[in-house]
Amino acid sequence: MSGSLRCAELKDERLKAVLAMIGKCETLADVGCDHGLLSAAAILTGAAGYALASDISPGSARKAERLAKRLGIENRMTVVCCDGLAAAAGEEPPYSIAICGMGGELIARILDENARAARLADRIVVQPMRGEAELREYLVKNGYGITDERVVRDGRRFYQVIAAVPDGENIIPDGFPKDWYRFGWVMARKHPEELTPLLLHYRAVYSRELEKARARGKDPRPLTDEIERVDALLDAMKGGSI
Repeated sequence: MSGSLRCAELKDERLKAVLAMIGKCETLADVGCDHGLLSAAAILTGAAGYALASDISPGSARKAERLAKRLGIENRMTVVCCDGLAAAAGEEPPYSIAICGMGGELIARILDENARAARLADRIVVQPMRGEAELREYLVKNGYGITDERVVRDGRRFYQVIAAVPDGENIIPDGFPKDWYRFGWVMARKHPEELTPLLLHYRAVYSRELEKARARGKDPRPLTDEIERVDALLDAMKGGSI
């Protein structure tokens, strides 16, 4: 491994999963690139021939620029300070898009505000910090087909990574809870070892919230519904119907 590649080696398990799900592409539009690690790693590992890294924060954009210069890849990694997919709007296909490390509703808004650029992408890989349900629902209801999903466990935290394509098809198994977007059916089909701990984690969180609500004399149906759906998915996976 070269010194440059060691400098850009991803230690963040979330970004490792994103990089793996990007596969190979001519151009990677890395939206909300932060310090530029994903873009640099994509170039140096051969996942992308060129990266367009953008961030709304001038400080983050400057750090990404410095990283590109330090690694000697500034001619293959352009850094732009802008909001959302504005920089990618001028790119010619083919390209892939990565949007990581922000809320799911914000990611959905970024895709919606630059829908033309999003729909010209070969693949979109997203990693929400929260709001997975809102993001997954947006993708499905706006014609994106979810092609791959992963659960990443980093210490005590779990992250969901989702890959989607424009104008794709979503075939949801019969055993999957209806109209539920908190977790993915692609993920459920694959049965990754991290999925059951994630489901049990969410169930414990919902149960604690429900206990607190009942102590205040309330019995919120949404929390009960979430627990029932988690249990239904666990049972379906255990019974082999997914």
